[in-house]
Formats: sequence, C-alpha cells, structure tokens
Amino acid sequence: MSIFFSMREVIEMAIAMERSGQAFYQNASKLARENSLKELFQYLAEEEEKHLKTFQNFHNTLKEKPEITPYNWEEAKLYLEALVDSKFFASPEKAINLAKEAKDELGIINSAMNFEKETLLFFYQILEMIKSHEQELVKKII
Repeated sequence: MSIFFSMREVIEMAIAMERSGQAFYQNASKLARENSLKELFQYLAEEEEKHLKTFQNFHNTLKEKPEITPYNWEEAKLYLEALVDSKFFASPEKAINLAKEAKDELGIINSAMNFEKETLLFFYQILEMIKSHEQELVKKII
C-alpha cells in the first residue's frame, strides 16, 4: 500500500520534532557545566523555537481541504504513529530524559548530533511519502 501524507501532517510532524528538540536543548543547557556549552545549548534551543514558530505559522496558513484518505486509514495511521515514535526524540519528555541520562557533556553532544541527523533522515523519508507537487516545501525544511 502506498501511503501519502498531507502537507498538514508533515508540518505537524515537524512541529512535534521541533518541540522535542527544544526541550532537549533547554534541559541540556541546564545540565551543562561549562559556560560555552550552556550558551551553545541555549542558542540551539532558541533556534528550535524559531523553527517551531515558522512551522506553526505555516500550519496556520494551510487551507482546510478534504484529504484523499488511504484505502485503509487505520493501517496508515498506525504506520504514521510508528514512524514518528521510532524517531530519536518522539516526545519532549523522551528528549528531556535522554539529556538527563547522558553520562557526561560529551554524551549530550552526541545525542544532539544524532537528533539532528535523525531529523534530516526523517524528512528525507517523508519526501517519498508526499505528493510530488508538495516535495519542494519539504526540501526547504531540510
């Protein structure tokens, strides 16, 4: 079965990921001992906030229109949930816990790098699951 996501769904996934990233970086900033790392994580949290606002503004401009429903919506919904949950930070709570569980600052940095990498890979996967005329916007997100 081919599953296509609407642009609204893609933006909602982006919003969820930005919230998780922001929570991670805010918590990492509190946990960091070195001022330079605190400042770096604060900066990254602020960047996630900017991205979040951008996606929320875009989401608000999307027109409500009936979407074409996949043949088996329940299966598609489960697939969507599994895709999002399988990503590095599935929720702000998981992101915060990941920062807290890091053994040291290097562990936090590695988690941050993995999150950014997983976010990019996620959106590259999404490219294959949206209509071709909407792919350009996702490429801009990437």
